[in-house]
Amino acid sequence: MKVRIFKSFAFIFVLLFSLNAAVSQSAPRRIQKGHEAWRSYKKAQTAFESNDYSKAIEYAEEARSIRKQDAAWQTHILENTLKKARVRRAGDELDRVIPELKELGYNDAIEIIASHSEKLGTQYFNNSYSRVFDYISIYAHYTEADYLLGKVYRLEGEFEVALRYMKEAYDYAVNLDVPMEKYDLLYDLASLSYDLGKFDDFEKYSLAIVVDNEYYSDKAFMRSLKRIIDMDSQEAVDKFFLLYRCNNDLALKALIDLSEIYRTIGESEKTLKCSSLASIIAVSKLEYIIGQRINDYEFRGIGDLLIKCQRYEDIVKWGNENNIWKLFCNFAESAASDGKVVFARNLLRTLSKCEPEEYWRRYASEIIVNGITVNQ
Repeated sequence: MKVRIFKSFAFIFVLLFSLNAAVSQSAPRRIQKGHEAWRSYKKAQTAFESNDYSKAIEYAEEARSIRKQDAAWQTHILENTLKKARVRRAGDELDRVIPELKELGYNDAIEIIASHSEKLGTQYFNNSYSRVFDYISIYAHYTEADYLLGKVYRLEGEFEVALRYMKEAYDYAVNLDVPMEKYDLLYDLASLSYDLGKFDDFEKYSLAIVVDNEYYSDKAFMRSLKRIIDMDSQEAVDKFFLLYRCNNDLALKALIDLSEIYRTIGESEKTLKCSSLASIIAVSKLEYIIGQRINDYEFRGIGDLLIKCQRYEDIVKWGNENNIWKLFCNFAESAASDGKVVFARNLLRTLSKCEPEEYWRRYASEIIVNGITVNQ
């Protein structure tokens, strides 16, 4: 009898031990201090900068894995709070839930809510506890690590793999610690899409950059630009560059790239829209730079500005590398394609005399000599 009882207790003990072990294994664990995902990502960055791509991949994948584990732990912690009836009764508003969590001593849950709210702002969650839950599935993706992997695979010639990682990074761009890095990612996505011949994607990612420019999205402003061009008079060029400024140059490259693609495929209206705003941004930037170098500089027209740019080798080089001098010629040609021949001819005459780069001075002259083509 004693043997049977002992065996029964032994069986129960083993069963309870097994169940406890199973629960322990299934419950996600908190990432220990010193093993956070960002530490692995920093190692990946260092390896990438040292051209050690295999190590960069290893550490970036490690960072992704740790981030997923951290997200699983956070989900587990928040789910456990809902086991308490008083938390459920508090409803979904964070203003009501957080005091209950504090009284219950759920410090981990409070810390999780605070960390995400500090990064994204309280408005992102709209004071909703359930939205914090939903966000953690987004947080599980380590955006910077995905982006880094995309850059590594691109350098290794694995373009489709690179595109997949970069697309995933963009899908979860809200996670970026530096929000402005989204634009670096978009430029890389546009460039990679172009290299792969995916022109629809190239346009999509380029436009995603451009639409964040407040002037491009301002229909009244863009109509105003077009009205000046439509004047098609000798004074219109001076008026165009005198009246308008745009100091946000983040979209400059995207606008130039789009204008060239649109021009190639015969989208004259889109070409003019992109090249006109790009020209305003470029002039605004050049005016600012010259103003930093010449005391009491005052804008007297695009011709005078370009002549002053010729004095500085670094400005000429920057204009060549970023297709700025080419842009002005393309803008003139796009105006001509829109039927604004007087505007185009007057701009080209100025460019033929004042462009900082000789090649583009000759280019503008040749267009005038050979005649300006107008698309009907």
